[in-house]
Amino acid sequence: MIFMLAQNAAATTTGGDEIYLVWGFLLLAAALGLLFLEFLIPSGGLIGMLCGVSAVGSVVSFFMYDTMWGVVAACAYVILTPIVLVFFFKIWISSPLAKRMILTGHTESTDPADDDSEEEVEQQRRKRHAELQQLVGVEGVTVTALRPVGVVKIQGQRVDAMAESGVIEANVPIEVTDVYDNQIKVKPV
Repeated sequence: MIFMLAQNAAATTTGGDEIYLVWGFLLLAAALGLLFLEFLIPSGGLIGMLCGVSAVGSVVSFFMYDTMWGVVAACAYVILTPIVLVFFFKIWISSPLAKRMILTGHTESTDPADDDSEEEVEQQRRKRHAELQQLVGVEGVTVTALRPVGVVKIQGQRVDAMAESGVIEANVPIEVTDVYDNQIKVKPV
């Protein structure tokens, strides 16, 4: 339909150069449409490249119509493209669709039972830290080599541990020295 409108516009003009003006505007509209689609459809940049090609084609069409039109179109692309992109990103980043598309550390839960899950996770982390803190000063043995992280056996339990310094081979007696990020630090006895 747009192509038919472009042909009608070209047919009603008296000169043959007006077709370049029509094509310039059509390619400008195509570039804007492709830019919008690039944000919605994951294409690996293919749609963005088509957008760039249609923008260049638009500038070439404007230059073929008239040099002044070409210069104005080129300047408009150079000046307005960064402004439009920044404005679009500011609006886009706060839209619900973008929040679903962009990976973040926090996901929204639709289950009302999960509303206080962050608090529960924090309570579990504190409880685990308190349990591990009781192991400071207790001796055990390495199950695997700690390079610097591995598994130790303390009071009959297998626990992930980190060597305080260097590598500790398997079956070496160790002592718990500290708890850091819910992981125990050990040193050889």
